[in-house]
Amino acid sequence: MKNRFRLLVATGLCMASTAFAAPPATTPLTPVSTTALPNVTGGDFDHFAVDLSRSRLYVSAETYGSIEVFGLPDGVHISSIRTVAKAPHKILLANGGKELLIADAGDADVKVVDTTHFKVGKIIALAPQPDSGIADRKSGIFYIGNGGAQSHQDHAYISLISLKSHSVMGRIDVPAGQLKAMVIDPATHRLFVNMRDKNEVGVIDLRTRKLTATWHVPGPSRNSAMAFDPKSERLFIGSRDPGKLFVMSARDGSIIQSLDIVNTSDDMTVDAVHRHLYITGSTGLDVVDPVGPDQYAVKQHRDTLGGKTSVYIPSLQRLYVVHTKGPDAAMAGLQVFSVR
Repeated sequence: MKNRFRLLVATGLCMASTAFAAPPATTPLTPVSTTALPNVTGGDFDHFAVDLSRSRLYVSAETYGSIEVFGLPDGVHISSIRTVAKAPHKILLANGGKELLIADAGDADVKVVDTTHFKVGKIIALAPQPDSGIADRKSGIFYIGNGGAQSHQDHAYISLISLKSHSVMGRIDVPAGQLKAMVIDPATHRLFVNMRDKNEVGVIDLRTRKLTATWHVPGPSRNSAMAFDPKSERLFIGSRDPGKLFVMSARDGSIIQSLDIVNTSDDMTVDAVHRHLYITGSTGLDVVDPVGPDQYAVKQHRDTLGGKTSVYIPSLQRLYVVHTKGPDAAMAGLQVFSVR
């Protein structure tokens, strides 16, 4: 009886201790796996493309000159394609995943590649240095930034490429030396583009195909990464060094908040379901959450071994970050994170 009483008391104390203990801190991201890429000897990665129907993940290695192919959801490495582009940047899947469009800065063009045999089917010539871009699937147009400083001109272009005919439908002049990330607000038919050398965001009316406004981004660092939340009508702008996140109104370009984030941010993604903003840069990964009306704070920081290029796949609840061989990593690789 004495032993049973002691056990009951001990159990009660344990339960009481558990009931009054502070709840464990929740972390949105947990690491799942890392896939090594020993043959990628250096240079930045640039952009991902996701093919859920074939369970494939593609990423461009701009200096190594390859398209790296992984399996989903685990990120197992499948192949390294080095025969389709010299310096691949923005990549885009089209025609139900049968085609991969590659902005090749090495040849100043966009190459249309068959994803079954990885053969170049068509070449679309552009001004030098095609880099960032975005597709409007509804209109069937691929918007790609090119020209500017690489063309020895004081303005760049956004070229409009038809996903159906693989031809240039026109181009929009933008007064900047270099264009980076773009997002589209389908509700207002506007495209926002980072004019990195100007510390500005360009606002383009897609109906008239004209630049209608430029909004200033506080310096001194250059704005490169961008994301858009249509629900709150907020633009998120990442500046590089020192790392800053600027929360901007998509209505008038006013700055609502700024906060410190990772340096050299290159990709950021809004996770509408979990209400997270994922930002990857040279000094790691920051998860930024809303903490009040128009107030945001860094919820979590993760090491990414210098990986700046990332993509979030909502249906898999997985975030993929690729890093190169360099000061932070002895070998290139792909990190996979699970999202709570």
